Amino acid sequence: MEADRERHIISRRKFLAAVAASASSLALVACGGGTGTTPSAATTASAESIDAGAEATAAPVAEEAPAEEVPAEPAPEPTVGIAELGTGSQKLVYWHGLGGADGATQVTMLQQYASENPDISISSETYDWGVFYQKLPTATAAGTPPHMGMMHSWGIPQFANQGILQEADTLFYQPGLIPKEDFPPALIEAVTVEGKTQSVPFDNHGWLNWVNTKVITDAGLDPAALPKNGAEFITWAQQITVDEAGKHPNEDGFDPDRVKVWATHSAWQKFTLGSTIRQFGGDIFSEDKKTSLLNDPKTIAAVQYWHDLIYKYYVAPPAVPGVSGPGDLFKTNSIALMWDGTWNLNFFKDNPDAEAVMDPMWLNSLGPDGKQAVRYDSHMMVVPTGVEDPGLGLAKGLIQWLSDNGETWATSGQVPARLSVQGKPAVTAIESVKVAGEQFAAIGVPGESHTSINEIVTAYEAAFSAILANTTPTEEAMNEAHTAVQSILDRG
Repeated sequence: MEADRERHIISRRKFLAAVAASASSLALVACGGGTGTTPSAATTASAESIDAGAEATAAPVAEEAPAEEVPAEPAPEPTVGIAELGTGSQKLVYWHGLGGADGATQVTMLQQYASENPDISISSETYDWGVFYQKLPTATAAGTPPHMGMMHSWGIPQFANQGILQEADTLFYQPGLIPKEDFPPALIEAVTVEGKTQSVPFDNHGWLNWVNTKVITDAGLDPAALPKNGAEFITWAQQITVDEAGKHPNEDGFDPDRVKVWATHSAWQKFTLGSTIRQFGGDIFSEDKKTSLLNDPKTIAAVQYWHDLIYKYYVAPPAVPGVSGPGDLFKTNSIALMWDGTWNLNFFKDNPDAEAVMDPMWLNSLGPDGKQAVRYDSHMMVVPTGVEDPGLGLAKGLIQWLSDNGETWATSGQVPARLSVQGKPAVTAIESVKVAGEQFAAIGVPGESHTSINEIVTAYEAAFSAILANTTPTEEAMNEAHTAVQSILDRG
């Protein structure tokens, strides 16, 4: 028992070494709505990056500077939204990055839990995901972690490798608090490290095809008969896309700078290209996590396909800052297919005119042979290393309750992780959730994971961004990313 206990204790030296090996930046997931301007992947990565060595790499003082040092301004505290729920004397501290519509749904659930457990109060702290992924390991190393947290499935192997998480097998599955067999086996496998499952899945979320039936019908096409492969899509998309003068991209005089209606949008490239790459038969790295596949001809072809949609066929807007996001385009009936997150359900609830012409469907295949695939991720509930009773007991109680009440979480648009919950009438009655759940089960590909996943994501998202912003040729950018990722994989 003492040996098992020591496995859960993280030393500051081990933590710092692990962070140093992870490089200084984290390319992170952020679940949000479909409105507003969509930044490029590089912009997203930059905004969400964490410089783990910021203090150590401050610029040196120039030789001609005055001898007297001026102390640097202290870094501002990260913005955090804190909701205090309940008035009980037993306080549970919970960190996560679920903001916006997701956050509103979660607050409703936490309020219900607090009302059912009047002796407990909950401090729900919402951080930008980038801040969260820096703050959780730092606080854990310092011995001041929250009682529980919510993170993404792809980050579990890295954090487990750093000794930051307590095993969910010991806390939840072996005691029978939560049935492990009620989750998709592939999802459990994705968060199992060295034979130990590290977290409790909360949901599945990812790309869904939000179809604008009005735009497609107005173009003389059938929204129920979407193209079945990449070649068909180009022909179809050119019939959809039209400029302000009524010209299509395959007609003389078409003006790509004055497009009125687009066929689609690259949106968040991590999911859009991640899905398309799998449709082409490519991948990010091999199943054994030893070989980068970013220079595989199939992977390159998938990324080149999206570049061509933008700059050769003119059926999708350029992936540069300042371009309207897919949500804004949908609201004005200026886009036919919005590949975007399941969480957009709340966006449509808030925009009834858009909701009236929306139909949720599986992603249409852009692959050469019609292969279907969709990238998805999962939110995971975790207990950090160092959390002991009474806080441990509080965390276990809330995590069990959240897992058991996934049908309420489904109202945010996410698919409950529990298979038994997915089939409940209250869940299947939400059309987008029903469609997303069926899609993930049939053609879903979980986001890739690795003990150095943050470095890997940073490398390939930078390449995606450069390609879709038309600043670097596809093959050149993908080969550079391949070299970077292969060096990470070679470290083991």
